[in-house]
Amino acid sequence: MSRFFGMARCAARFAKSRWFAVSVLAALLSITVYAVSVTTNTVYIHADQQRMVVNTSERELDAILEECGLSVSPYDEVAFSGFDGNVAEITITRAFPVAIRADNTTYRVMMTEGTVADALQKAGVSIDDDDLISHPLYEFLEANERIVINRIEYRTMAYEEEIPYEVETRVTPLLPNGERRLLQSGAAGKKILTYGETTKDGVVEEAQLLGENILVKPTTEIYLVGGDAPVSPYDFGYTIVNHVPTTYRTVITNAKATGYSAGGNARGASGNSLSAGHVAVNPALIPYGSKLYITSADGSFVYGYAIASDTGLGLIQGVVDVDLFYDTYLESTLNGLRNVNIYVLE
Repeated sequence: MSRFFGMARCAARFAKSRWFAVSVLAALLSITVYAVSVTTNTVYIHADQQRMVVNTSERELDAILEECGLSVSPYDEVAFSGFDGNVAEITITRAFPVAIRADNTTYRVMMTEGTVADALQKAGVSIDDDDLISHPLYEFLEANERIVINRIEYRTMAYEEEIPYEVETRVTPLLPNGERRLLQSGAAGKKILTYGETTKDGVVEEAQLLGENILVKPTTEIYLVGGDAPVSPYDFGYTIVNHVPTTYRTVITNAKATGYSAGGNARGASGNSLSAGHVAVNPALIPYGSKLYITSADGSFVYGYAIASDTGLGLIQGVVDVDLFYDTYLESTLNGLRNVNIYVLE
């Protein structure tokens, strides 16, 4: 019994000693370290071109990011591996803006990766084989890329265009020298021009004329101006001196000459088409087809060379000696009644 009480006194003295206190503290520290090692997680975070190692008690993605002060946008991609034991990995890929200019509109999309074709698809912008694109479709994108699309169209277009009229002046012996008279008013014509056009974003870059179709021909504006010129356009090659041919078969002097005109494609009694330079005669006196030269005695009026091609009642009856054909009614009225010499050349 005395031995038992001795051991008890020894144990009491040990409990009060420094060694006992140290032993208890070490045991408690071991328990704490064990608890910490069990509740601490290691997370490897890749973001913004940096790698972070985070020790945390959190196991939820949002809580871990909040604890680390990392924010993400709705366009960023976040890959969370989940925990394998106490270890996890988070990768954040930041989205970057891409601008697409097409159809007078700028489309903006956020991309984390991909090609030009991917950006177009995300923006809902379609293209065809004729369009011009600033970047190849297979090119991978970088931050703040700007893609420009030009719409190219090939089309056939028809345009109505005005044809301006010309102004013509005819010198005539029917008016005093220098006097001017409107013979025919001018009028613009119309034509259709067909072009093959290449447009870039609706603006014509190139146009090629494919054809021209005249709808209305322009009407030439014609003025008569008094001057020393014959009416007839013919020239039979005779020598004229002082308004008189040097050779001729016969002459009818002081003959009465009137003027007349007719519609287009008119023909005389001889069958000849009528135009300035053809005259009506009495075929009994001057046979059809005769070549003539007609002028006033003083040379103030020169009809010029003429062909006997027509006749009329007044000629047959001897009321007049020659009826001079004019291309227009106004000219025939300006002729009135004139005294002329008729030289029969052949």
